[in-house]
Amino acid sequence: MNLSLGKDKRLKSQKKIERLFSEGKMYHRFPVRAVYFREEGENAFEIAVSAPKKFLKKAVDRNLIKRRMREAFRLHQKQLKLNGKLEVMFIYSTSELKDYPTIEKSILELIFHLNKTLDDNILEK
Repeated sequence: MNLSLGKDKRLKSQKKIERLFSEGKMYHRFPVRAVYFREEGENAFEIAVSAPKKFLKKAVDRNLIKRRMREAFRLHQKQLKLNGKLEVMFIYSTSELKDYPTIEKSILELIFHLNKTLDDNILEK
């Protein structure tokens, strides 16, 4: 089972990120918020993580949180049920440094919500 999170799964395009925030939907599960956008196409996903300087002033803290969010998603990415192309940005939303289990629980709940939302969208069509 390949659990890598390579370059092809990273959301880097400025246009896609702008579209994500203008047309995407948002869901919050403390301490992580997910902004996501789904479109028709091949079953694939792209993710980005963010730890704003507004909340975490030190770069080492921001990098630590981003590593924890990426790792939590990487280990549980197989639980994401894809029905088209999905773009997701995970944003850390507190000034406190949370431990890995807290972040992992939040990411799992966000993945569960994404699955539920994507399934509901399929049923509507």
